Order: sequence, then C-alpha cells, then structure tokens
Amino acid sequence: MHLNSRWSITRIGVLAFLSVHVLVVIFPFVWMAYSTLKTNKEFMRSVWSLPATPSLDAFVQAWNTGALGTYSLNSLIVMLGSTVLAVVVATAGGYALAVYRPRWLAGIEIGLMIAMAIPAYVALVPLVVMLRAMNLLDTHLGVVLPTAAFNVPVTLFIMRAFFVTLPRDIIEAARIDGCSEFAIFWRIAVPIARPAMFTAAIVNMIWVWNDFLFPLVFINSPAKKTLPVGLADFVGEHITNYPVMLAAIFLAAIAPLVLFVFFERQITTALTGGAVKE
Repeated sequence: MHLNSRWSITRIGVLAFLSVHVLVVIFPFVWMAYSTLKTNKEFMRSVWSLPATPSLDAFVQAWNTGALGTYSLNSLIVMLGSTVLAVVVATAGGYALAVYRPRWLAGIEIGLMIAMAIPAYVALVPLVVMLRAMNLLDTHLGVVLPTAAFNVPVTLFIMRAFFVTLPRDIIEAARIDGCSEFAIFWRIAVPIARPAMFTAAIVNMIWVWNDFLFPLVFINSPAKKTLPVGLADFVGEHITNYPVMLAAIFLAAIAPLVLFVFFERQITTALTGGAVKE
C-alpha cells in the first residue's frame, strides 16, 4: 500500500510538472492570438486583457501594408531551393556512407559533427567574401547555397540512419542481375528511401522557413527579403502597432506550425533516428 501511494505521489508530481510546462509553452501563443484581435489602444491600455470587441483589422492591415505576400514568396523560393539541394546531396552521401562503409567512415562522421557544431555566424565573413566574388550577394541563390550547406550534415545523418536499415540482399541481388551502382541507387534505393527523404525535407523546410541570419546578411533589396526579415518592418522607430505586428508574426508562424502538427511523428523519428548505435 505504501509503495502504491508513493508511486501515486510521484505520478501526480510528474503530471503537475508537465501540465505547468505545457501551459508555459502554450500561453505565449494563446496570448499572441487574442492580442491580434485588439486595437492598438486596447493593447497599450492592458497587455493581458481580452479584446473588448474582437476584430480582424490587424490581420488585414498586416497583409495589405506589410508586403507579406512578397516576403512569403521569397521565403518559399529559399525554402524549396535549399531543401531540395540539401536532401539530394544528403541522400547520395547517406547512401554511400551506409552501403560502402569506407575505412575513413569514423573520420567523416567526426567531421560532420564538427560541421554541425560550428555556429553559422562564425562563417558569415568568409561567406560574404565568397558570395561577392561569385556575384551572388543580394540574390536568392546566395542564400540557398550556404543554407543548404549548413543543413546537409544533419540531413545526411538522417538519411544514413535510414540506409543502414536497407537489406544488403537487395543490393547484392541487383548487382548479380547486372545493375550498375548508379542504377541500384537511383532505381532501388531512392524509391525505397522516399519516406525518409520526405521526413528530412519537412525538417529542413521548418528550419529554413524560420531562418533569420542568412537572409538578413546576404540580402539587401527590400523586394527580396524573406518573411522573418520582413517582419522587422513592423517595428516602428517611434510608434509600433503591436496587434498588427503580432498578426504578422502569427501569419508567419502558421506554415511551420501546420507542418509540425501534421508531421510531428516523422520529425521526431528523423531527429532521433541516429540516436541508437547500430
């Protein structure tokens, strides 16, 4: 009886802690949602109160005056370009590391982990010099290439974790039938790996959509800004319309939120796929 009581107290404590954690995480989003329904005067009068008369004017004003459509299109171009490039490179690299298992595999893995540990801001100056030399500054391609490069290591680990589970018998049977190595990769491995590639793409899309640093540094033209950078336009030098700013942030957060809600299991599996030692 004493043991059951102790376990009950432990479970209640864990449940209480998790409940508080959930509230702490969710409340800012809820507060942002109902704050977008206020006027700026209501917001300045009381930050925490509910709107007296809910209105969608903040969303209309954010969309009409903030060029959110242009910023969203630019973010979509950068997101799709860098995601496709990172997934293609990581799929080929993950297949090579998992199937051929080179002698220097341990060194490659250490190199990839070091690359993942390097903060992006450390490479900003060299990247700016390189992009200027290639006439890629202030272009979407100039953001796509470094973004994809920084996302390749973790994406490669995701794809390698999948290809390690690929039965070797299938590959050996294809070799016996006379398939070339590229044909085995393209006609057998890639079709089987489509779910893993889709999962890796979802993870990349969420990261790239929210990226602020590279577009801020590499793009100068207002017409080429991505959505996270464009949100800074809603902060005024002297006066800021907070409901409009929060409405713009809310609209920008919808895409990654929807992706995460619908593909949460695939994202979790991708990020933990290489955690278990083979």
